[in-house]
Amino acid sequence: MVSRSPLLLWLLLLVTHLLYLLFGAFVFCSLEQPQEQLLREETEELWAEFLGSHPCLSEEPLDDFLRRALLIRSFGVSVLRNTSDLQLKWDFVSALFFSGTTLTTIGYGHPFPISMSGKLFCLLYSIIGIPFTLSLLSIAAQNLLVLLRDKPVRFLNLQCNISRNKLEWIHAAFLIALLALLFFFIPAFAFNAIEENWSYVDSLYFCFISLSTIGLGDYIPGERSGQQMPALYKILVIGYLLIGLTAVFLMIEILKSCLKCNQFFNLFLLEREDNRRSEEMERVPPCDSEVPFVPKYEETTRRRVPHSVSPTEKSYGAINTSFS
Repeated sequence: MVSRSPLLLWLLLLVTHLLYLLFGAFVFCSLEQPQEQLLREETEELWAEFLGSHPCLSEEPLDDFLRRALLIRSFGVSVLRNTSDLQLKWDFVSALFFSGTTLTTIGYGHPFPISMSGKLFCLLYSIIGIPFTLSLLSIAAQNLLVLLRDKPVRFLNLQCNISRNKLEWIHAAFLIALLALLFFFIPAFAFNAIEENWSYVDSLYFCFISLSTIGLGDYIPGERSGQQMPALYKILVIGYLLIGLTAVFLMIEILKSCLKCNQFFNLFLLEREDNRRSEEMERVPPCDSEVPFVPKYEETTRRRVPHSVSPTEKSYGAINTSFS
C-alpha cells in the first residue's frame, strides 16, 4: 500500500515549483517588457526616418528585403558586405565549437544545422554523445571529489580537534569559493578584455549561463568582427567549458553531500526498492532457527507415510499379524 505522506510531500514540492515558475515569469515580464516596448518605439522612429530620407524607396520591398536578411542572419550567415564578416561559419573550428557546445547541452544556437542531412546527423550524434559526455564529466567530478574533498577532510580531521561535520562545511565553503573564483570571476575578466563590446557584468553573465548549460546564445565568443586568432580563441573556449563544467559538477556534489540531499529527496519517494527488499527479508525466518520450517505439502506427505516405516513413532493403525 502506498504511503500518503510521501505523495503529499511530492505534491507540495510540485506546487512550490509551479509557484516558483510563476514568480519568475512575473519578474521577467516586469523587467523586460518596458525595454521591449522602448526598442519597438526606437525601431519605428528609425524606420520612419529612413523612409523619409529615401523617398524613392517603397515600404513593401524594403520590408521584404529586411525580412530575408534577418532570416539569413538567423542561420549564422552575415549579410554585411565587409570582407571580414564573409568568412565561413561552418569551417572546422566552428564545427568543433558547435560539437562541443552541443554535447555539453549548452547549445548557444549559433550556428545550427541547416541541411536535412545535418539535422539527422545531429540527432544521432547527440543521442550517443550527450550521455557519454555527461558521464565523462560526472566521473571526473567524482574522482576530483575524492582528491579535493575526502582526503583533505580526513587528514584535517585527524590533525584538528574539530567535528567532521563542521570541518566538511568549512572545507566546502573554501573549495566552492575557490572554484567560483577560478571559473567564474577570473574568466570574466579575460572575456571582458577580449570581447570589446562585453562589460564585466556581461562576461560574468556569459560564464554563468554557459557553465550552467543554459546557453541562451545572446553572447557568443569569437563572433566579433576583426577577432584576433578566432580559431585558437574558440578552441580555448571549448577547453574552458569542459573544465568549467567539471568544476560545476564538483560544486554540486559538494553541496549535495553537505546538505544531505539524498536524505531530503527520500522523503518524496513513494516506495524504495531497498525498503521492499528489507520487508521481504524480515518475513523469512533465519536459517538457524530452532524450529525447522516445513512446507504444508511436505507435512501432509509425512503424515501419510505408514507408521511401520517410522519405528520411533507409536503405531495406532498397524495390522496385528498374530492372527494371520
